[in-house]
Amino acid sequence: MLNKKRFLLPIFLIIMCYLFIEITFSEKSIFKFVNNSDLIKKKSDDFNQKQLVEKELNDFLRKFKKNKESRKLIIKEKLFYKEKDEKVMQYKIID
Repeated sequence: MLNKKRFLLPIFLIIMCYLFIEITFSEKSIFKFVNNSDLIKKKSDDFNQKQLVEKELNDFLRKFKKNKESRKLIIKEKLFYKEKDEKVMQYKIID
């Protein structure tokens, strides 16, 4: 019985040392896990900021769609649209 314990203890210690080295220095080490968790947190914060910007833009778009006067002004400005009784002044640029 005592002889078995003497035999198993070094094997156990060797296995534990190997596992410790593997966990510490392998490709999937604890250091990379900590680094990746920081990276994930940073990306999560960036994603939350982008979601806030998206929400603000969607609110602006929704308000724009509700307001007919602003749509009319934008369409006039961008597409050079004019109503029947409206006069448009054109300027000629002389160099």
